[in-house]
Amino acid sequence: MPLTLAQADQYVSKAIARAQQLRVIVSCAVIDEFAELVQADRMDGASPMTVDIAEAKAVTALNFRRPTSSVAALDPHVLESIKEVVKFKPFPAAGGVPILVDNVVVGAVGVSGATGEQDEDIAQAAAS
Repeated sequence: MPLTLAQADQYVSKAIARAQQLRVIVSCAVIDEFAELVQADRMDGASPMTVDIAEAKAVTALNFRRPTSSVAALDPHVLESIKEVVKFKPFPAAGGVPILVDNVVVGAVGVSGATGEQDEDIAQAAAS
């Protein structure tokens, strides 16, 4: 079943709530299983580019089917080879996580604007 706007809104709301707890300002993007943007929100004061970065992290998490923090740990030569053949631009920085429903990847959340560790924490909280 496709990810709905209402579901995406819930993921973004959880991300913003966690960011507020951490006292950071971020953007959050939610994509569906086809890597299409469903929703993106930028907190007041977040840099405009954080929306694009959040979406790139979500697309990376979706395609690799794992958190982007673990993608960043892959061999750099392998990542460069992958970048040359895929149609999307992998962004291997912490802050993107797949959304799982009954162990099936149905989309992904990406967060940008804080430290990588904080972005990942927020994305994990959103996807839970």
